[in-house]
Amino acid sequence: MTPSKPYDIPIYSTAARHYHWWVAALIAIQFPIGLYMVYRGEEMVGVNDKGEPVKGVWDALTGTLYSSHKIIGLIILLVVLLRLGYRLTQGAPRSDPGVPPALIGISHLVHWLIYVLLIVVPIGGYLGISYGNYLDIFGVQFPALTPENKDMSEEIFEYHELGAKILLALVTLHIGGALYHKYIRKDRVVERMLPKKNMVA
Repeated sequence: MTPSKPYDIPIYSTAARHYHWWVAALIAIQFPIGLYMVYRGEEMVGVNDKGEPVKGVWDALTGTLYSSHKIIGLIILLVVLLRLGYRLTQGAPRSDPGVPPALIGISHLVHWLIYVLLIVVPIGGYLGISYGNYLDIFGVQFPALTPENKDMSEEIFEYHELGAKILLALVTLHIGGALYHKYIRKDRVVERMLPKKNMVA
């Protein structure tokens, strides 16, 4: 495989790169919180008031984890909507001409699927807490969008979890693609999104 030649490659704007890395950082925080909060709330063995072992530990830490997960999900949704609005109004740089069209096509598909899930998954999460009336976030009652329906809440959370797993798989694929470009193809695709660039856009 022939790597890209050392020409000035089209890079993403400073704003686009900031949006990208903000979302990446938030996702890196959100997934571990989500996994650990579910473990504490559903699987971790604790004791009830009678000293009997029970599944699920609902203490201050668990509450903090759930509130953190909710607020970070809303922040991710906001940042992604801002990023998408920026992308649709300002456009994106042309693809690196040194990359085969097939790889560009796969990259675009993965990117847009990630966009969709970064919007759908948080919205699903909010609908879940709305139907379940779990709208307390760090002591602040957020507005309900739906009537209370615990069964609907549980069903939506199942789809929320599925969407999150698919999103994690796509993000992993995205990272794998970046490593492939950096260390196997040895081209300059990853440089287009690095925080600081000296190359001409």
